[in-house]
Amino acid sequence: MKLKALFCVFLSVCFLILALPGFSQSVTAGDIAGVVSDTSGAVLPRATVTVKSDATGATEKTTTNGEGFYRFALLQPAVYTVTVDAAGFKTTSRKVAVTVGQVVTANMQMSVGAETITVEVTAPALQVESADVSTAFSNVQIAQLPNPGNDLSAIAQTAPGVVMNTGGGFGNFSSFGLPATSNLFTLNGMNDNDPFLNLNNSGATNLLLGANDLEEATITNNGYSGQYGQLAGAQVNYI
Repeated sequence: MKLKALFCVFLSVCFLILALPGFSQSVTAGDIAGVVSDTSGAVLPRATVTVKSDATGATEKTTTNGEGFYRFALLQPAVYTVTVDAAGFKTTSRKVAVTVGQVVTANMQMSVGAETITVEVTAPALQVESADVSTAFSNVQIAQLPNPGNDLSAIAQTAPGVVMNTGGGFGNFSSFGLPATSNLFTLNGMNDNDPFLNLNNSGATNLLLGANDLEEATITNNGYSGQYGQLAGAQVNYI
């Protein structure tokens, strides 16, 4: 009876020893364990630790406990990549070779990550009521525009989408690729185009006003509104 009792005690002790964390590996597998800390040595609890087999691609995840400790048990012998992620720290990885029946220590040290700055930019809403692109000029702006030849069509060449006509066609400028003969000039709302070539009036014979006679001017491109239904190019209105 005494021998039987001693044998039972011996088996109980063996089971307790095998149940301890340091003895959880088997004769066909190994473990990876370690502590995650920052550069000052302070442990990092609740860090996410991932182990990936380089041979099979299989992954396992765990989190560090309150002491920054983690452990992966019963891993097949192979090379593994251990990766640690923690808020505010750079992701850290290292290679670990697992051997049979051994606990490989893989302590991980995390570096502080770059500071994240969020900039919120509030921009005014785009114009959604109309697709027209209009550029307005006051009499002061018209007077200050360099225009030695006193050509009133010169102001249109400062509007977006307009380029000077340097080819062999008629007219002084082109708007968004449309020919210069597609531009419409109005004076106080009345058409002021040359009736023969459909260009802007010029010279004394066409009764063209001088720049000092203008109160304001507006150049409208992409004139999709109903009042711009005559020609598809720039709409130049003098007041």
